[in-house]
Amino acid sequence: MQGKTNKQYEDSARNVGIACIGMIIVLTAIAGTELYDHVAHHWNSKSDQTMEGNYWIPNEADKLWLDSLYEQVKRTEDDVLELNQSVNRIDRKIDEIMLRRIDYPDGTWDSIKVKPSEFKPKVNGNR
Repeated sequence: MQGKTNKQYEDSARNVGIACIGMIIVLTAIAGTELYDHVAHHWNSKSDQTMEGNYWIPNEADKLWLDSLYEQVKRTEDDVLELNQSVNRIDRKIDEIMLRRIDYPDGTWDSIKVKPSEFKPKVNGNR
């Protein structure tokens, strides 16, 4: 007879359970030490420290550059709005074309209004 006996299944399940509990204990210990280090770092640091001399003071050239950058962003926003309006107009036009479609008895449809009597397909004898 091949396969595992019930005792082997029980032993395997017990070993898996012990391994899972061991991994949970190890991960809890690692998380606890990381949390302790994090809290200790923030507890010992002084929050009322000020940074002295680490500020950027823009000069006239920097102000001009920032103004030109603002103008570029504004023009780009205007272009995007214009493109959005164009796309919306195209989308509305497509919707109008889809609503004006002609349904034929065989289940096909067409979006161009042509009377069937005016449409004459080219055949070998009718050029």
